Amino acid sequence: MLTTELTTNSVRHTKGHASVRLHWLCPVLRVSVWDMSPDLPPLAPPPSVSVHADSGRGLVILDAVADRWGGCAIGEGAYGPGGKTMWFELALPQAPPPLLAV
Repeated sequence: MLTTELTTNSVRHTKGHASVRLHWLCPVLRVSVWDMSPDLPPLAPPPSVSVHADSGRGLVILDAVADRWGGCAIGEGAYGPGGKTMWFELALPQAPPPLLAV
């Protein structure tokens, strides 16, 4: 769901190429969506969005479900266009330590 939110924003609000990257950093999964627009959305979710709104809930969902999220603009460089990357992380819950028998 979160990947879909970021990817949909990239497709709807930018032109050109986009890509999705999954990076497993045990016990954290980081999902990044890159596109060619350097324009970042507001990195704080809106305070409230009507349940009847056609859009605007993506960052609210991201903020509620992801363990961490953010974004950064990337400058144009020798290896290609800049753009931006939006990302989120999901962490596996850590198991409680085993109980010791006394």
